[in-house]
Amino acid sequence: MAVGAAAVVAALAVTGCSGDDGNDTASDGPSSAASGGASSGADDSGAAGSGSPGSAKDSEGIWSATTGGQAVVLVVGGAQASLSTGDGHLCTGTVTGAQKPALDLKCADGNTDRTVGTVESNDGTTMKVTWKAGTADTFTKSADGKLPTGLPTGLPSGMPTG
Repeated sequence: MAVGAAAVVAALAVTGCSGDDGNDTASDGPSSAASGGASSGADDSGAAGSGSPGSAKDSEGIWSATTGGQAVVLVVGGAQASLSTGDGHLCTGTVTGAQKPALDLKCADGNTDRTVGTVESNDGTTMKVTWKAGTADTFTKSADGKLPTGLPTGLPSGMPTG
């Protein structure tokens, strides 16, 4: 489906709602190529990965993962977050928590697979999020602040355009 355009819409929604003062930089992360890590969550041995959960501020940026063969893009700016998936879900909401960031999202189509999530680990390059519905995603941060390449284009049917 249309994750590419949905991710752009998500990115615009987050940056438009995060109190942008016009002085943002495109990247605050290390310079490495963005790629999605795969995690099903079902066969993890309990290891959360390296790094502590960090703070909500540590979660800011564009993150991508491939879980169950589907692309997942998470965009975090300030206390706002947007998530889009390869199967067409677009979700927006907030990031809270000083000690262990939590994601509280609402999907436009009513899907609840990734609406309540907890950051289990974040080392600045890789972030693991577990979702209340049982899915776990291992995201890789975009080093240059750009969306990952190779995503489908076009908006999914039923998406608001104005």
